[in-house]
Amino acid sequence: MLTEHAPAPNSGVHGKSRSRFRMIAWCLPPDSAARRARKLLRERLARLPLAADVIAELEVVVTELATNAASYASGPYELRILHDHGLPIRAEVVDAGTGSTLIEHLLHRPFSIPDRVDELELGGRGLRIVAELTGGNCGAHWTRLCGTGQSGTGVWFDLPTQRHWP
Repeated sequence: MLTEHAPAPNSGVHGKSRSRFRMIAWCLPPDSAARRARKLLRERLARLPLAADVIAELEVVVTELATNAASYASGPYELRILHDHGLPIRAEVVDAGTGSTLIEHLLHRPFSIPDRVDELELGGRGLRIVAELTGGNCGAHWTRLCGTGQSGTGVWFDLPTQRHWP
């Protein structure tokens, strides 16, 4: 594990903390980023009452994002999971690349069947899968890597919350 971060407590009523978010981040090795991200996500989600097919789909999502990071951006790479009241609610793969605007566009472009096969070569097919499997609950943003402080791109997706569980 690279880091675990809980924001500084804000004094609330009777001195109780109003802070409820916690983030855990792990380094992903360049030669096995996808495999490591998939394993870490599976371990975190196995503790939750999620159907096996939901976990399998989320493994596909994190595999695609980690593969893209290692293929198109410079390292280092990280997997982060954000927790709310102890439950994992969002995952993201972060790299030192500068492609957040393009990735955001590719994640949210309208679906259309290409007129020519050449259009399939433009890329972003894997991001189409990410958008589909997450129901569009995904995106990209500028961020800083926890391990180095470098600027980079985080590509995130929301995890099913308790209200979506069977």
